[in-house]
Amino acid sequence: MAPQRTIRWGIIGCGNVAEYKSGPALYRTPHSELVAVMRRDAAKAADFARRHGTRRWYTDVAALLADPEVDAVYIASPHYLHREHVTLAAQAHKIVLCEKPMGTRAADAQAIVDASKTNGVPLTVAYYRRFWQITRAMQNLLRDGAIGRVMQARVQLADYFVGDAERSWLTSREKSGGGALANAGSHWVDLLRFLLGEIVEVTAICSFSRFEIEDTIGIQMRTADGALVSLNVTLQSPVSVNEFDISGTEGRLLTSSLSDGRLILQRRGKEPETMQFTRSGVMHSELIAALVPHLLAEEPSPIPGEEAVAVWRIMEVAYRSCAEGGRVIVAPAE
Repeated sequence: MAPQRTIRWGIIGCGNVAEYKSGPALYRTPHSELVAVMRRDAAKAADFARRHGTRRWYTDVAALLADPEVDAVYIASPHYLHREHVTLAAQAHKIVLCEKPMGTRAADAQAIVDASKTNGVPLTVAYYRRFWQITRAMQNLLRDGAIGRVMQARVQLADYFVGDAERSWLTSREKSGGGALANAGSHWVDLLRFLLGEIVEVTAICSFSRFEIEDTIGIQMRTADGALVSLNVTLQSPVSVNEFDISGTEGRLLTSSLSDGRLILQRRGKEPETMQFTRSGVMHSELIAALVPHLLAEEPSPIPGEEAVAVWRIMEVAYRSCAEGGRVIVAPAE
């Protein structure tokens, strides 16, 4: 039997994220095809399918999972539905790509990992920024000691969230898992782990203004290597900011901004170097381009579900610190 040459995708939850960040990557990437989408609103599902050239659309998860042409499922439904949808997809023996933060708590993320393993299906979490060229350049520079031993890092993330009716679930702690941190900051917790290593100590403080979830959070962390890290996230800023600022014993790395691909390297006794990196398409493009060959070769996931569990454990500690006050030690993974 000849090896499979194309991954055929279905989307569960073809809303804003699939529209602007991920959907086009699933059908523009070589050896990747989008064959079916699902959304409870029939008119919106049909419209998405028409505009993106998808052959079939559904309003029921079970119907999409029963489609024999669907090899893999991208799950972009609300956070509180991730556990149910991934479990159903795994039981249908579909490859799974799940949006972050993967559920509404660490227990959800772990249950998703367990369901995938029980059913023998590959699971990937969509921490797509890991595959951006600028992120890989930062990883290489840090690994090669370009700025020496990392002493501290600052991550600043600012955006504005209106709380529109279509995404009202994002303002519910039960349905979203949290606010500024869970909904936006989880990407940056993942990047901190990816670039600087494990987080072992956390202190956090939150503020609330309009919703039951936090709109602003400040987190102080310590890595296993002793670097001090601050992560500040707000969803109440009219100006969009996403910056990394990493200082070491021999220099500094600054992204201004990460999404724009601008990286500045300052080294002891040298003029600053500015590097510009581009993305190949929508935000998920590099992730899908890296993932598809892994799937076709039946290799392990480049971002396994355990990474989402680790991020959730850190976020839960931060939320506990917000609620109780004071420093919290992150327990090592079992």
